[in-house]
Amino acid sequence: MLEQILALKKRREGRLRQQLAAGNQRYERLRHSQQSLTEERKALQEAWQQLGLEGRGRLARDQLHTIQRKLEEHFQRDKALEEEIATLEAECASWLIAKKEIQQRIQQSRIDQEKLEWVLNEGPDAY
Repeated sequence: MLEQILALKKRREGRLRQQLAAGNQRYERLRHSQQSLTEERKALQEAWQQLGLEGRGRLARDQLHTIQRKLEEHFQRDKALEEEIATLEAECASWLIAKKEIQQRIQQSRIDQEKLEWVLNEGPDAY
């Protein structure tokens, strides 16, 4: 019976380790996406500044409207990128909390396994 419990705890630890590995892979993908979006946002802001410089001085009405429309598009895309980055940051933070919990569960599982192994190997001789 104790052997079955030990086997069960080992399987549980294996599943926890698989969860941890999968979560770490997802976390890396999220961080990569976050970095890409941040770089895209920086490039967009630079383009936005460049458009602002083009808008200085006297412009024909159609040129002014074109620049205003492009600035508005840049502004909207910047806001969307900001929201996406914030979402990714929240997901990363959530994973770090879940990761800590999984690591604690793995540690507890190891402790339980060691106790069971001790009981199986040395327990009866101790009495």
